[in-house]
Amino acid sequence: MEDRAQNITSMPFLTTARIKAHLWTLPRWFAAPLIAAPVVLGGLLAGGVTVNTWLGVLAALLTSAGALSFNSFLDYSWTGLDKGNLQERSAEKDYCGAQSLIARGIVTPGEAALNAISWYVLGLIPTIYLAINVGWPVLVLMLMGMMITFWYSWGKFNWTHELSLAVGTAPLPVLIGMYATSASPPWLTGLIACVPFAIIHSFAGLALDEWPDAQANLEKGVKSIAYKVWENGISLEWYLSAWFLFMYLYQVFLISIGILAPLSALSFISFPMLMGCMVFLKKNFRKVAGITVLIALSYPVMLVVGQAIGG
Repeated sequence: MEDRAQNITSMPFLTTARIKAHLWTLPRWFAAPLIAAPVVLGGLLAGGVTVNTWLGVLAALLTSAGALSFNSFLDYSWTGLDKGNLQERSAEKDYCGAQSLIARGIVTPGEAALNAISWYVLGLIPTIYLAINVGWPVLVLMLMGMMITFWYSWGKFNWTHELSLAVGTAPLPVLIGMYATSASPPWLTGLIACVPFAIIHSFAGLALDEWPDAQANLEKGVKSIAYKVWENGISLEWYLSAWFLFMYLYQVFLISIGILAPLSALSFISFPMLMGCMVFLKKNFRKVAGITVLIALSYPVMLVVGQAIGG
């Protein structure tokens, strides 16, 4: 801890590492497709994408940036999962890198919190415009999105870890897209349609993301299915494959009942690639996990593109 304090004291206020941390790493912009795609889908389901839909996308992305930035602050200052020596804290992932920013002294906890608040404030600008010109539900949904990050950190210790992330990345962004587009959208349709996004980002995604963290975080008392997969010696490859299979079958169901357009099946292209990753995951976890994340990011984008073309 003394080393971290010394690093912060000796580091100039403006460095490339600090600027990158504030503008890219803390807000985790790599995850933008997982937020933008369900918002666009919500707009499509509400009658078609409009300028207001894209304002909803902007608001959701800025709010997500704040929530993810807050996650770094909370996991260091509140839960302590990112605190301690290298072996005692969450592992740094190649596709993210935000887990150790505070521990390494690149930013202070206060700077991370201020970064998060700044994104929230920026996100409120398009949100308030939409609330005034379309309807107040979009403001309520966006405020809920801002609070999800606190549930997410708390949920790691009471078995609601996956559920909190699923809510924040599936029904909320879909509904934001719907209510940004129309004052009276078919919201129930949106809730039914959002399930594949919840699976790819949360129920499957967290097990992959938390795998390198499991040993250190279990010692700190986490209670999450994602960590239990590791603790109980369950094959990660088979666990993820089961979720992927359910996700694609559910999408077939959505197509068959007419909620999704047949061309949304364009996203099925990702299935054999994901299965290929599962074959090689154990041999080279770090590299293949990064490739798996890239393919997973393409899934919601291809689904929405297919929906737009075929809707």
